Amino acid sequence: MPMDATLQVRMDGQIKNNVEELYRNLGTSFAEAVRIFAQQSLLAGGMPFRPTLKSWEELTEAEIDRKLTASEEDILTGHVLSQAEADERLKAKFRHE
Repeated sequence: MPMDATLQVRMDGQIKNNVEELYRNLGTSFAEAVRIFAQQSLLAGGMPFRPTLKSWEELTEAEIDRKLTASEEDILTGHVLSQAEADERLKAKFRHE
């Protein structure tokens, strides 16, 4: 799929610098993370995560346990994809639309 559109976002400069460094350390870019977010939003039919007003530090131990348990269950039941598998599914989805 050609990348023929541009998105501009205004944000605090320090946040931008921090998030760019974060994604560089993860081996990708902030721009790629935004593209992934957009594709996952389409697949999920909305935000690809459950928005919350609480920061990680504000979660109770029980809330953290629930989140970690859900992630562990996804892993144990095979509800995870490699990046290559996710890319292939997205390509297939957009070829059929």
